[in-house]
Amino acid sequence: MNQDTILYTLPQWFVFGAIIGIAYGWVEKKKVFRVIGTSFFILLGLFAFYAIHSGMLSASEFLTPEEIMSEELDEDIISEIPFQAKLLPAYWSFIVSGILAIPGIWFDWKERKPKRLFMILSGIVALLGFFIIVGELRTL
Repeated sequence: MNQDTILYTLPQWFVFGAIIGIAYGWVEKKKVFRVIGTSFFILLGLFAFYAIHSGMLSASEFLTPEEIMSEELDEDIISEIPFQAKLLPAYWSFIVSGILAIPGIWFDWKERKPKRLFMILSGIVALLGFFIIVGELRTL
């Protein structure tokens, strides 16, 4: 399995595992599943941070600093952007989703009402990242 495959399959498993865990926890009123599902968003955020920080999504080797600074990004250059670099917005959304999941777990642990808001927001932001990936896969 190559690096590109991991970049678009692993987030899919995390997003749907988290959503299924949270939904099951709400339906069956089991806190442990809600916490596990929400924890998946945090783990996905950590993976996204690692992927960005380690350069897995870096486009710097494909664009020169002069092109980036002078904003000479015409259609030819944009079409040459590699698949990994096109996934960057999705990975930023996974980081935001992980950050939103932290208060969700905290409020769930303390039995406070805002837990649902943060879990839903975290899920929506993660789904946004998922659909960005799906959109990029369709353009291949």
